[in-house]
Amino acid sequence: MDHLVRSMEVEEKEFTKGIQATLDDQSAVVRTPWLARVGWIEQFAGMDMDLLCSMIEKPSATNEDWLKQVWDDTGAMLQWCFEGLRDLHRRQWERISFWLSSPSKSDAGKSPMNIYLRAGTVDTYSNYWQKFICFCLRANLNDTRGFRFTEQQLVSLTSIAEMYGTNEFNGNKPLRMKRLLLCSIRFIKQSVYEVGMPALIFYSGILGYRKDIGGWRQPEKYTNILAGILWCIRVLGLEYCLPTSKRDKLAEEPEMTPLERFKLFRDEYLVEDMECPFATLHSLLNYGFIIAKDGMGDTMVSWSHDKEVLYIGGNELSMYAWKQFLFQIIDMAEEILIKGLLFRTDGSLPDFNLWENRDDMSSMIAGYYFGRKEVNDWSKYRRAMLEWNLRAEDPYGLIEDNYDDGVAFRQTAVDEYKRKDRDFRDLLYIGMLGTCGPPPRTTEMTSLKYINSDLGKRNILGWADQGQGRTGDRARPERDERL
Repeated sequence: MDHLVRSMEVEEKEFTKGIQATLDDQSAVVRTPWLARVGWIEQFAGMDMDLLCSMIEKPSATNEDWLKQVWDDTGAMLQWCFEGLRDLHRRQWERISFWLSSPSKSDAGKSPMNIYLRAGTVDTYSNYWQKFICFCLRANLNDTRGFRFTEQQLVSLTSIAEMYGTNEFNGNKPLRMKRLLLCSIRFIKQSVYEVGMPALIFYSGILGYRKDIGGWRQPEKYTNILAGILWCIRVLGLEYCLPTSKRDKLAEEPEMTPLERFKLFRDEYLVEDMECPFATLHSLLNYGFIIAKDGMGDTMVSWSHDKEVLYIGGNELSMYAWKQFLFQIIDMAEEILIKGLLFRTDGSLPDFNLWENRDDMSSMIAGYYFGRKEVNDWSKYRRAMLEWNLRAEDPYGLIEDNYDDGVAFRQTAVDEYKRKDRDFRDLLYIGMLGTCGPPPRTTEMTSLKYINSDLGKRNILGWADQGQGRTGDRARPERDERL
């Protein structure tokens, strides 16, 4: 048995080598327009892609403790640069942001750089540059083939390795980040004519390889990576030209405005017309967008022959079980509403004709929505709720004696009631998504508004319609019939 297991392991290793040989053999690869454009097949022919992928991973080994600090400082540097971008808006220097967003040498962008990125997006983008800096430091030590560093880049990388290796400036994080910034700029300013392929272009090609499947990324899965790298290049260039800590002094200089100072760098290293890494990556990004428009997404789901089972990523989902789940969600929501929120001891919903609702869709008054039109009606419903609460003998202990004002609401009971309300809304959210509601993405869901505010009009409306339907006496078919 041991002999058979060992023979199979040898066979597996030979198979893995065969995959790499296929990768290196250009004639054995189906050359798509995308692969022909990126040139990865020729670029990485004969190289160990698993080794290259390991060189861009986050440091974890004990002998790379100094590299872990480099990783953390690089992430902090990108956050610092992002704050510098936001500082343009605070200073009303938005014109610089318009030029920063444009890849054209002669024209400013139609919109400024986005300063409202989510924290997770900034972290993702920063992660690409953290990987790049660690890759360069590892490549400098391992003499990686495929590209060469310039003399200035070697000086910066050696200086950084020595600084972190000897714990020099250990208590001076701003100085460490400034050195990382200077090192980054030397890679951004690298011309394709200096020593051949720029290190940044070589690194971006490694990101195009998927180690888990042993193949290359398609454009629809790669353009977001390019966008993240280009974002890093832009914010790093901005901080290098206009250091946030020195902007007050730069604004007072009579010889050159901050915009003129920034454009000296931008017009050479942040536009498509020059021979720099930014131009190469931005051109590839545009090509990827064009190719991705005609591409097809990954097939993640399929149905059984009788349409009763949905397969998602290899997992099975029975439609019967799914419907049961949704009915349970609805039943749980109704129970919370009836007993927990409306204090209905008889277990029924109040009688209310839904079809009599009329929503003034033209109203833009802040605080208006179809359930709260007149203040008097609102007070009437509050009084009805309090009466139901008293008939239910105040199950939460909401009301307590107050010798100064008579009675008052007990805060702990109010908090418990609000918790029930949140649970009810969570169930409504799940039920809405499970019954053909809006797309289950946070971006879309957080933009839904049921009530007018000073920031805009609601987009969930209580549509007026004709028909008969009441909450209190509606028919409840048996569950088997509903299934």
